[in-house]
Amino acid sequence: MEQDDMNLAELLKETAEENQTRKILEILAECEDLKEAIEKVKALLEK
Repeated sequence: MEQDDMNLAELLKETAEENQTRKILEILAECEDLKEAIEKVKALLEK
């Protein structure tokens, strides 16, 4: 059971990282310049 909990925790961590990466890529695609993108990514990471 403990191993299952660890596997689930690792899966949740990986999923969260993938989702955050997708959000960052979406921000980069929609921003007009690097400064705007950096500001939006920083705001996302500070949540």
